[in-house]
Amino acid sequence: MACEYRGLALNQEHMRARNMNRQCGFTLVETLIASSVLGIMVVSLCSAYTFGFRVIRVSQENQRADQIMLQKLELLRVYGWSRTCSNGFVPATFTDSFSPGSSRPGVTYSGTILVTNAPISASYSNQLRLVTVTLNWSSSGRPCSQNMSTLVAQYGIQTYKN
Repeated sequence: MACEYRGLALNQEHMRARNMNRQCGFTLVETLIASSVLGIMVVSLCSAYTFGFRVIRVSQENQRADQIMLQKLELLRVYGWSRTCSNGFVPATFTDSFSPGSSRPGVTYSGTILVTNAPISASYSNQLRLVTVTLNWSSSGRPCSQNMSTLVAQYGIQTYKN
């Protein structure tokens, strides 16, 4: 009987070890759920990176557009009143690129400069001009546009530089 008892004890110990091994592992369903959660997380992370890089690119393009428009408006300060008002001296259209000196210039901006009379009815209205710079470009197939306006005075700051 001692042998049977001992064999029974070994058999029970073996069964207990097998049950513990079953409890330590993962079922197929648990593995599939964990894999799908991991897959969703990876796709979400890639989407977040893509969206972030797109936002950065659009903000860089907008900043470059602001820089181009400001550059064109600042040129008017150097031109002076007579050149600003004369027909043909201020170019009506122009083009510029995102990276002008690079071998890969990137986005091409096309712009217009419009010099008109100031929209006021005061006595000094003939001494003011409204200058509007408009830029157009395409970003990822989507048309974009920005404009910037300023007033130029006959006796403004440009008279002090000469």
